[in-house]
Amino acid sequence: MRPLVVAIALLALALPAAAQNEAKALFGKLYPEDQVLASGWREQLSALLDQLEATSDDPETRAALPQFRELIAARPLPYSIDELLGDWQMRSLQASDLGAFPYTYFPARIYRDGERIVFDKASGSQRHLGVLAQRDDEMVFFVGALYYGYEAPRAYSALTASDSEVTPEQREFDAVAEIYKTGDQTFLMAFAPEGGRFRFYEIRK
Repeated sequence: MRPLVVAIALLALALPAAAQNEAKALFGKLYPEDQVLASGWREQLSALLDQLEATSDDPETRAALPQFRELIAARPLPYSIDELLGDWQMRSLQASDLGAFPYTYFPARIYRDGERIVFDKASGSQRHLGVLAQRDDEMVFFVGALYYGYEAPRAYSALTASDSEVTPEQREFDAVAEIYKTGDQTFLMAFAPEGGRFRFYEIRK
């Protein structure tokens, strides 16, 4: 079954009609290759961490491996998208065959703008701006884009341009992610893996 069909079926199971329609509309605008969101990230990250544990002699990477394994072990809890509204502290954790690196917490916020819920991490060197919708009772998904501190914010390219107008450079900055609740006012944002590279935000008050 195609990802879009599966996602729409899941949306219909638990969400109110208005939330279903909003999520379907946003999900339907994703490029086909992005409709899997971050599916399979746990298994892929586990394999990478095993590789790094066996081959890396970088002290920072080796010290960080337990933190990344905790991301895999965290079990999603049921929650409502409204629990994400407010001011937050977020830190990036990134891993690839070059190593595993946790970074510092920076302020961010999630807020309503009309009918939309906006994710706005506008601090730190690497930033994200986008919109959120609830997929099921354990996961909210993000559709947005990466930008850097010296740049103006970007939007997910399919939300602002037709397919014929989108450049490869724009697609490089497009980002989709899954957000899970992992504890009392703690969340994990897992971005879609890209070529063996992983990016996460740990979110807390």
